[in-house]
Amino acid sequence: MKFSNLIILISFIQFSVLAYGNQPNDTVQSDTTNPWEFNSLNMLTVNQIAFVNWASGGESSLSAKVSTEYDMSYKQDRFTYEHQGKVAFGLVGYIDKRVEKTDDLFDFLWSANHEAVEHLHLTGLLTFKSQFANGYKYPDDSTLISTFMAPGYANISIGLKYKPKKDFQVYFSPIAGKLTMVLNQELANKGAYGVKKAIVDTAGNILIPGEKLLSEVGIKVLSTYKAKLMENIDLRTTLSLYNNYTDYNKDNRWNIDVDWDTRIVFNINKLFSSVFYIHLKYDHNTMISEYELIDGEKTLVSEGPRLQLKESFGLSLSYKI
Repeated sequence: MKFSNLIILISFIQFSVLAYGNQPNDTVQSDTTNPWEFNSLNMLTVNQIAFVNWASGGESSLSAKVSTEYDMSYKQDRFTYEHQGKVAFGLVGYIDKRVEKTDDLFDFLWSANHEAVEHLHLTGLLTFKSQFANGYKYPDDSTLISTFMAPGYANISIGLKYKPKKDFQVYFSPIAGKLTMVLNQELANKGAYGVKKAIVDTAGNILIPGEKLLSEVGIKVLSTYKAKLMENIDLRTTLSLYNNYTDYNKDNRWNIDVDWDTRIVFNINKLFSSVFYIHLKYDHNTMISEYELIDGEKTLVSEGPRLQLKESFGLSLSYKI
């Protein structure tokens, strides 16, 4: 296990235990006659900045992001069906210069659960995620690094879910299949996101195209926690861990893929809210390039897996269902 992965795992476990231990008792009475339940949070975030004759410099820009998160569930006796979705897309435009993508995601989860004993469920789980549009090495908008279904991830597994409270659950599967899809041939030829890259001759001509699929079997852990920290502050955090114990390279079998996102919503009123979002990722199959200035030129010095971080904080127009 990588040291960074271990730190993330320990921190999350500590947070979950403390938060769950201090969780207040449920006081809201639910409608027990309707087996269906649906909740959603829909947000539009806009940010604008302008510079005119500003001595310190800067670029005028306008950015916008639209996102939705929803939870749907059906409960009948000991059977529960759950479906969750996250969709987001954001752009930033630098006036009369360029437009860059700031967020791009669709992430879906389906699960069927049977409560074998109290709080312990036999669960079948399917997850699927990708993005909508092309992504580039900004400000370079000619080097493609991602696009629709490149990558795309599908994970199917069977395991046990421990759910002592409505807003806290931990799922564990010892047999979890993961399929990485890179359906863009240009990226597949480069071996992007872990697929087998193309075989070329000494002149660079492609002899055998790169493969578009990578199949793995491993262990999956998924934990979700939601809480109302204060009357107007809502927290939601999800941690996903995956270990491929069938990697053909035995040295990689202790690597753990980490996907941990946390959202804190500060509700101002029924329409406006301030949202803090942080997303940490580590995938051993995702190569991150590191550059240094050597003799005044940007030079590639190393390439490998690294901890990825995305953070945002802004004012949003929000609507809850």
